[in-house]
Amino acid sequence: MLRSFLFVYFALSVGSLFGQAVFLSGRAADYAGKELIFYTYPEPISHQQRILGETKVGPDGNFSLSFNTDQTIEIYADLGKYRGTLVVEPHAHYQVALPAYSPRTTQEAASPYFEPALYWFGIKGDKPSELNILARAFLTDYSKELAAHTRDLYQRRSDDTVKAIISRLGKTYPTGKDHYLNTLKTYNYGDLEYTIVQPEKESIAKKYFCQQEVSLAHPAYQQLFNAIFTDYLTSLSQDIRQKGFIAPALKGNFEGWVDQLEGIGYKKEVAELVAAKCFYDGFYSNKFNKSLMLKGLREAAIQTTFEPLKKLLPGIVLKITSLQAGSPAPALLLKNQNNASTSARAKGKFVYLGFFRSDSKESRDELDSLVRLGKKLSTVLTIVPVSLDENFTDAVNLWKQKKYPWELTNAVDRRKALSDYQIKSFPTFYLISPDQKLLLSPALSPSHNFEALFLKIYREQRFREPSK
Repeated sequence: MLRSFLFVYFALSVGSLFGQAVFLSGRAADYAGKELIFYTYPEPISHQQRILGETKVGPDGNFSLSFNTDQTIEIYADLGKYRGTLVVEPHAHYQVALPAYSPRTTQEAASPYFEPALYWFGIKGDKPSELNILARAFLTDYSKELAAHTRDLYQRRSDDTVKAIISRLGKTYPTGKDHYLNTLKTYNYGDLEYTIVQPEKESIAKKYFCQQEVSLAHPAYQQLFNAIFTDYLTSLSQDIRQKGFIAPALKGNFEGWVDQLEGIGYKKEVAELVAAKCFYDGFYSNKFNKSLMLKGLREAAIQTTFEPLKKLLPGIVLKITSLQAGSPAPALLLKNQNNASTSARAKGKFVYLGFFRSDSKESRDELDSLVRLGKKLSTVLTIVPVSLDENFTDAVNLWKQKKYPWELTNAVDRRKALSDYQIKSFPTFYLISPDQKLLLSPALSPSHNFEALFLKIYREQRFREPSK
């Protein structure tokens, strides 16, 4: 208890020095021993998670942590079948109540498509005027309005219905002094208007974005921004009349593209955000030159005058480049069954790195396929299977049952491995060269003709070696 108190005191003291501390604490006996990871989404371009803090729930169910923020943000924590959420303000202390723990089923845990149910954390001692109470009440009533008028909104696209809903909600939740709540209402109203004018996005873009303040971290702003501007460059490129307008964007010219957007009414910081989004989406669209899209994004990271965006863009560029073929494989800390440190390196050999979960049928099937492949290519290829099970014992038991010939490894930092290798489903494989460069990112699985492609790569490299 003394240690916990000292941690709390230190966290609050350090936070107060910068005036930005948020402190969370609570008690949840059925989460004892589990890790709680709190995160947010700071921008709408890549919508990457940013980890704010993590803590392990004590044997008595107590937990506490702190992190810094200079603005009101919505935070999240994955809790089995639920995704907990809370709006937090700088300087605040929240005693939160977690839902009763309900683990995901084996199928849910293995599926990349599973979406946990949203759960608003309870707050001890909260008042009716508290920000989370007001935000939750508005979103609940907003959802009820959508459900009650589905046909008018989505089939008839009734403008009168939209105006009536906004009027009713506006009377119940009038505009006040709280910027977060005002933004929440404004961009949900914008999303409502968007439902009836989807083919004509420009009217919504002009009303809600062109000359409006940018709210990068606000989820309502992010939702409408992505509805309007996701694949915006692709959409413009399909109209021959826009050929001259988008020419700077197609060349990866950030400043030129921003100038074009300013020319049609966007203020500079919004134009820079839209331009960065265009280059990011363009890179992944396979419709534009990837190197030029990356060039535009790199220019944006240097040339943007919008400071919040300038802080975020280097991380977005890193996300794109970190797993490109030819780039260094991200560092990976591993331990084996004996809790001894090991690595994904093999001197002079290629490495076939595989991330799996023992509760995934696809993972087990591919591990079985690896046995023959490993025997055939053992002189030139090292197989490194990495367990990302929440409980490493499950993987150990699978190894004992199957008697697999490779050393079983466990990611020391499971969250970091998932993020660094952008793992969305299991299993996921990568081929790494002897000099630790990514060759196939990701690689084919053993049962999907990986062997033939690897042998082609191996022969080509051997052919080039004498000329070095």
